[in-house]
Amino acid sequence: MKSSHDERTGMTTDKNRALYGPAVSQTIITLIASWLMASTVMNLINWNTPSYFSLENAGLEGLLPLLLFWITFTGLLLLIVRKASVRAKGIDIAGRLLFMSWILLALSAMQRFVYLVPAASFLLVNLTSLMLARGIFFSALRKRQLPDMTLCLFGLLMIIINLLVIPWEDAVASLFSGASLDTVIPFVVICIALILALVIIINVKSDSFNKGRMVTVVAITAMLIQVFLSGRILYARFETLSTPTYDFNLFAQMFHNMAETFKPVTTLERNTLLSHFRIHLSPVYYLMLPFFTLIRTPATLNVLQAVIVGSGMVPMVLIARHFRLEAGVQMAFSIIYLFSAALMTSGFYDLHENCFLVPFLLLLILAIEKRNRPGMLIFTLLTLSVKEDAALYVWTLSAFIIFERKMVREGLAMLFTSGAYFIGAVRYLNRFGEGAMTGRFEKLIGVPEWSLLAVPYAVVRNPGFILSKVLAREKLGYIIQMLSPLGFMPLFTRKLSRWVLIVPFLLMNLMVDYQYQYDMRFQYNYGSYVLLLYMALLFVKDQADAAEGSREGKANKASGFSRIAISFLMATAISSGILVSSIYLAAYEHYPRMLEANKDTLTSMKHAMDEIPEGSSVLATCYLTGYLSDREAIYDIDYNLEGSTYFKADYIAIDLRPAYKGDHESIVPMFLSDGYEILTMEEDEILILKR
Repeated sequence: MKSSHDERTGMTTDKNRALYGPAVSQTIITLIASWLMASTVMNLINWNTPSYFSLENAGLEGLLPLLLFWITFTGLLLLIVRKASVRAKGIDIAGRLLFMSWILLALSAMQRFVYLVPAASFLLVNLTSLMLARGIFFSALRKRQLPDMTLCLFGLLMIIINLLVIPWEDAVASLFSGASLDTVIPFVVICIALILALVIIINVKSDSFNKGRMVTVVAITAMLIQVFLSGRILYARFETLSTPTYDFNLFAQMFHNMAETFKPVTTLERNTLLSHFRIHLSPVYYLMLPFFTLIRTPATLNVLQAVIVGSGMVPMVLIARHFRLEAGVQMAFSIIYLFSAALMTSGFYDLHENCFLVPFLLLLILAIEKRNRPGMLIFTLLTLSVKEDAALYVWTLSAFIIFERKMVREGLAMLFTSGAYFIGAVRYLNRFGEGAMTGRFEKLIGVPEWSLLAVPYAVVRNPGFILSKVLAREKLGYIIQMLSPLGFMPLFTRKLSRWVLIVPFLLMNLMVDYQYQYDMRFQYNYGSYVLLLYMALLFVKDQADAAEGSREGKANKASGFSRIAISFLMATAISSGILVSSIYLAAYEHYPRMLEANKDTLTSMKHAMDEIPEGSSVLATCYLTGYLSDREAIYDIDYNLEGSTYFKADYIAIDLRPAYKGDHESIVPMFLSDGYEILTMEEDEILILKR
C-alpha cells in the first residue's frame, strides 16, 4: 500500500482512507481532537486539584461536564473543518486541529507532570507529536501561511517548556542507573561513533550485499548467535541449580507429569496437586513435550525457549522480503532482530509460554501480508493457544487489517474467534480454575462494577491519569530499552490505522503497576515487541515505496525520509540493541562462569540428590525443586511450611550454599525432632534428611 505526499501541505494521504472515505477519516480525527480539547478544559478546571491525575478521577464523577465539552468542541471543530476545507482544498484541516489540541493538552498537563512523572518521558511523547506533524512544518517553510507558522511556534514552545522543567540530573540517574554526566558523556560518544560507522556500512554499494543468498546467510547466522547467547545463560541457570520454584521448577515438574501421564499437573504451583491449566490456559506447552521426552532434562525446556524465540527470524525475513526491501535492509533487520533485548533477555527468568508469541505472531503477520486465509486461521488459533491474554494481540491485528488492509471479513473472523476464545477461557478459569488474573489492572479500574471495561473508559475519562501511568518514573528506562533497538521507527508513522499496533505495549506493559510487566528480563515483552517490530518494518516499507514513487515522478519526498535518514535510524537501532543487550548479557554472565568455577560443588550436590529414590516424595528449598522435579509429589519448603505444619515427605533437601540457603538451617531441629535423620550433610552445599 503506497503513500503519497500533497505538495502544498506536506501532509500524507494514503489509500487506507478509501476504506471509509475522506469525510469519515476527517470526522474520526476531529472527534479525537475535540476529546483532547475537552480534556484540556477539564485539566484547567481542576488546575488546583493535586490528585486530579489519579484513579479517583477516572470514575463516573466528572463525566457529564467532559461529555458536554466534548460535544460542544465536536460541533465547533466539524464546522471549522467543513468551512475551511471548502476554501483550502487539499489542506488537512483536521490534522492541524489534532496537532493544536495535543499542544493545548500537553501545556495544560506540563505543570502537573513535573511532580507526578518525569518530564523526560513526556518529552518523548511531545517529540513524537512534532515528528508526526512534520508535514505542517514543511508547509510552513514553503508557504509561510500564518496558521501553520503559529502551530509550529507553539509546538516548539511546548518542547522548550518541556526541556526547562526536566530535572536533568534525576533523569540521567534514572536512565543510566545512577551514573553521573561525566560517565554518560563517553558512553554517548561511543554510541554516536558506532552509529556513524553502521550508516557507512549500510550504505556500502556491493554486489555481494544485494544477493538473496547473502541475506539468508546473515539471517541464519544472526539467529544461531542469538540462540547461543541466550541459550547458554538459560542452560547455565538450571545446571547451576539457580532456577527457582517460581516460575521454572514448577514447569519442570509439570513436564515430567505430562511425559508420564499427559496431564499438566504439578504440586509446586499452588502447594497442592492441580493442573497448571487452572492457572493459565496454555495448551501450546504440548508442542514442547516431544523435545522434552527426547532429552529428558529440565535444561531442555530453557534452551528450547531460546530456539523458539530465535526461530522468529525466519518469518521476519520473509515479511521483509515480501515488502521487497533491499537486501541490505533485510540484513540490517536481521541484525536488529539479533540484538533486540526484548527478544534476547525476556527469557532470563526462565521458561514461559509467552516465548511462542514471537514466531506465531510473525507467522500470522506473514499470512496477513500474503492474504493467506488458511495460514491466518492456523496461526490465529496457535497464538490463542499460548495464553488466555494472547487474544489481545489477535484483536490488535484484526483491527489493523480491517482499517489498514481493508480485509474486513478476515479481520472480523479473527476478532470474533479471539473474542469467543477469550470469553470461554476466562469463564473456564473462573469456574474450574483459580480465576483469571485481572488484579494487575485494578489500579486502572475507576468503576469497579465494570471490571476490565473500566480500563478503556479511564483512557477517555482522564487521559492525564493514563499518561501518568504510562510515563511513570520507573518506566522511562524501559521505554527507551524497548524503542531504541528499533530506532524509534514505530513512532514515525502518520497513518492512524497503524497506531492500533502500539496498544498492547501501552496496555500490557506501560499502563500497569505490576513491576515485572515493564522489566526487560521477564516474559511480558515478547508480544508487544513483535508488533512494534512490525510497525518498524511497515515504516521502512513506506519510505522505500515513496522513494520509488519519487523516482517515477509519482510522489514528492518533501516530508519523507531520505535513504541516509533511514540508514541512520537502522544504525541507531543496531547500536542501541548491541549496547542494551550487552548490559543484560554481562549481568547474567556469572551463571556460565559459576557453572565452570563451582563444578565440583554442583557435582557433589547433584550426586547427593541422586541418592533419593525416584518414587519418593520430597520437601525441598526453592532452588533444588527443579533438579528433583521428576516425581509426582514435591513441595517447596517456603510455601509449604506454616509454623510447625508441613507436608511429611519421605525426604527433605535443603540448600546450604551461602548465597542460596537463607534461614533454612534454623528449621532443621524441628525436622529432626519430628523423626527425620540426616542422610547426607555437606557443609556449604546440601543437607538431605530422611524420614
